[in-house]
Amino acid sequence: MTGTRRRITRLVVAVVFAVPAVVSLGLASVAAPSSQEVQSAKDKLAALQHQFETVTEQYNDAKYFLSLTQRKLAEANEQRQTAEAKAEAAESRLAERAVQAYLGSGSQIDGLLGANSLGEFSDKLEFMGAVAQNDAALALAAKNARQEADWAADRYREVLAEREKQVDQIEGQLSRLNGMIDQQASLARDLEQQRAEYLRALAAQRAALEQAQAAAAAPPAPAPLVAPPVNGTAASVAVSAAYSAIGAEYVWGSAGPTTFDCSGLTSWAWAQAGVSIPHSSSGQYSSLPHVALSDVQPGDLIFYFSPISHVAIYVGGGTIIHARHPGPGGQVQTSSMYGYSSPVGAARPG
Repeated sequence: MTGTRRRITRLVVAVVFAVPAVVSLGLASVAAPSSQEVQSAKDKLAALQHQFETVTEQYNDAKYFLSLTQRKLAEANEQRQTAEAKAEAAESRLAERAVQAYLGSGSQIDGLLGANSLGEFSDKLEFMGAVAQNDAALALAAKNARQEADWAADRYREVLAEREKQVDQIEGQLSRLNGMIDQQASLARDLEQQRAEYLRALAAQRAALEQAQAAAAAPPAPAPLVAPPVNGTAASVAVSAAYSAIGAEYVWGSAGPTTFDCSGLTSWAWAQAGVSIPHSSSGQYSSLPHVALSDVQPGDLIFYFSPISHVAIYVGGGTIIHARHPGPGGQVQTSSMYGYSSPVGAARPG
């Protein structure tokens, strides 16, 4: 047991039940966690799991924007190479013109002196100046383009370094949160087990005192949800893919085929239908057309929390499939669209 669990367990309250004195067999006093302590541990675990999911989506956002910056840097480098080639060509041309002007200076002067009138002399002189000025202007423009391309590449490299640093920092946060979730899940499991053992012992003692065994009928298992029949559309393919992932483990930053986080599941499901959407809940919401929550159809994406930090795929009948959270009970599963939390919006890939 970890240090945190030992500290919390020492605070467990001893609860003692007693039966009336007329009963010949008395109930033994049993020390156990209170129901409030068990619920408090579960609530803390749920809060950590939601915090983890929120940070996971921040991580996905950071990776998404990092990929955009990487593409921009690649484009800037291509522009830089193009500008460099143009600048070199313009400068080479300018150098050739300078050599030609030097070697042909005599013929140019002869041409000027051979003018038949002052007007013709002026026109030739102006033409020679315009050619030289045009060559110099082209070389200067190419040089400026090369410098601007250099600046753009430098700026994107700086942004890229900052975003790589941000991704690394969020990965550190996720690792720390993952450790806290494992610790809290173990504590909640231990407390719940202690509480269950206590209640079982209490029930057995009462049954012995009353000479009857309490029997509780287990509620019938809910009928399995049936996926809509595959009709060849992209939406039905995505829904079928989501059903096939039920039970898969939640792993942050993962997008299948055997482990997922929430936006990883939805992006993977739609990828099976040949539709590419970002691996980011906020990226999906911002890049896809929105639909009213009252008009959702199977395959639509349902978004939760503000700012958006969770996404599920709607499969019909008021049901969603989502990668819920890390830790016990958090794998890919079905939930009620409104039973998980209050949805804040919906979008339709396709």
